[in-house]
Amino acid sequence: MEFFLFLLFLICFGLLTSVISYYVKILFFSAKSNYRREELTDIRGDVIRIFLDLLETNGNILYGSLAFFLSALFVWLWSLLGSLLGEKGPGVFEHIFHMPIFFLALFFSYPVIKEAYQERSLLGLCKPVLSGFALGNLSSGAVHYGLDRDLYFLFYLLLFFLQIPVLVFLWNQEPIFGVSFEPTPSYEGESDWGGSDSFDDSFGESGTTTDDLEENPFADETDSYGLGDDPFSEEFK
Repeated sequence: MEFFLFLLFLICFGLLTSVISYYVKILFFSAKSNYRREELTDIRGDVIRIFLDLLETNGNILYGSLAFFLSALFVWLWSLLGSLLGEKGPGVFEHIFHMPIFFLALFFSYPVIKEAYQERSLLGLCKPVLSGFALGNLSSGAVHYGLDRDLYFLFYLLLFFLQIPVLVFLWNQEPIFGVSFEPTPSYEGESDWGGSDSFDDSFGESGTTTDDLEENPFADETDSYGLGDDPFSEEFK
């Protein structure tokens, strides 16, 4: 019963965060000042796109989905320890095991992780894992508060306003405190695009050769007309 409620809250909070992210995007992160009616009312496609973009990691939705749901499931299992160690009703263990420890740990350690795993596909999993930690924490807290009142409402409200704004910035691909959670793309063979030397080398290699002269007798012609002399006589100038 609790597990199905957890999944229900996880989906609801995911869609709610997508809706908030969409409106924040068009109202604050967008340069537009006028909006069509459909942009404010018909948002189903955009909400689903935002949520699917979260699950997609390096073009693979399977890895992102697994990272998101496994991290959310891990947070839910972690919160159950508070119920096992504590008693019914609000208690110390309940509040300790519902604190967003893993969310905050990954959030503040991300600059170090980004520096260590830059240009690796593993870095792309940080976004769905961080989202799974946040939404899993809110979903498990909603289950425990709704069924047993194990948490104080103000404590749960603090969890909501601590994590949802971070997810809104994260899902809109906006930097948080100057740190971008989008992995830096790596381009193999970047030197091929680096300067004019590579272009000159490629042009020199593909330039005029003896085979070209045999196929094209005018290949070695230096005159701009390509015919040697000016084709127009002086009387026509």
